[in-house]
Formats: sequence, C-alpha cells, structure tokens
Amino acid sequence: MKPFLPALFALLLTGCGSVVQHGGAVGASLRVARLVLPPFVNATDDEHAGRALTEITGSALAEAGIAVFQTEEAISRTANDRALGPEGRYGEVARSVNASHLLIGTVHEYRYKTDLNGDPAVGVTLRVVEAATGQTVWQATSANVGPGFASLTAAGRKAVRALVEQMPVTGNRLRRDAGTPAGR
Repeated sequence: MKPFLPALFALLLTGCGSVVQHGGAVGASLRVARLVLPPFVNATDDEHAGRALTEITGSALAEAGIAVFQTEEAISRTANDRALGPEGRYGEVARSVNASHLLIGTVHEYRYKTDLNGDPAVGVTLRVVEAATGQTVWQATSANVGPGFASLTAAGRKAVRALVEQMPVTGNRLRRDAGTPAGR
C-alpha cells in the first residue's frame, strides 16, 4: 500500500490536463513562414482571460522557435473591420506582413473552481488557419486544472504549452513526435 501514496501525491502536485487534437496527417508538418497571433476570443466571464492567454501563447510560440507577428497596431489598422469573421479581418493583416498562417484562439474557461479546493481551471482552443484560403489546417483544445496553490497563469501556461507541443509546425522545438516527450 505504501507505493500508492507517492504516486497519489505526485498526481495531486501535477494537476490534471488533457489535449484533443484534429487535423493534419500523422507525422506531417506544416510549413509556416510566420504566424499572425491576433487577440484571443474570450468566451469567459473574466475580462482579462483573452489577453492573458494570448500573451502566454506568444511566449510559448517564441520558446518553440515559431516566428510570430503580434502587434495591436497592425490589427487595428486593417482596411475592412467589417470583413466576415476574424479570419477575414486578420487574414488581411497576415497577407500584409507576409505571414502564411494565423493562430486563432478561444479561451473557454479561465477561473478558480468553486469547489472546496478552489483550484485554477483553464480551457483554450487553438486553430491554425491558412492566410491565403481561410482554411483551418489544425485545431486542438486543451484543458488544465492546476494543483492546490497554483495560479491561473501557471494553469494557463500548462494548457497552452501542451497545445504548442502538439502543433505540427516545421521547426517546432517543443513538438512531441510519436510519443517522444519534448525537451523541457
């Protein structure tokens, strides 16, 4: 019974997380010249969730060695703010900076749970969209519940990093291939 206790303790310290991914052939990589990272859609009650996860994602992409174009000025200067959907608006930005893809994000959970533990819970979906066609070529969702005393930022970083590790982008230094853990 004693070996069970260290395993249970390790599980409690690591928190819980999951990733669901769709798109792209197994082992295939997308050639991404540059990603445009617009502000994430915030589908939560926390007014800062979209901004926080956008910034965390930008950092994770930089760590992975993926070229990112992220500036509020360029996004606000699009010629047609009424373009259909975020892909149309941001697609124009992507083309203007010679980016091949957009990374569209949605934050669907960003809060401390209301149970007795009050653990942080973060859920985020990322979509890689071809700038030229508007076609989604990869999509994944990640959820993470941090362990006791963790912050929303720590839970968000784990959820986002799990997604970036799965992104099938050529040159992704964090990418997990065929079950091989990424270097940490």
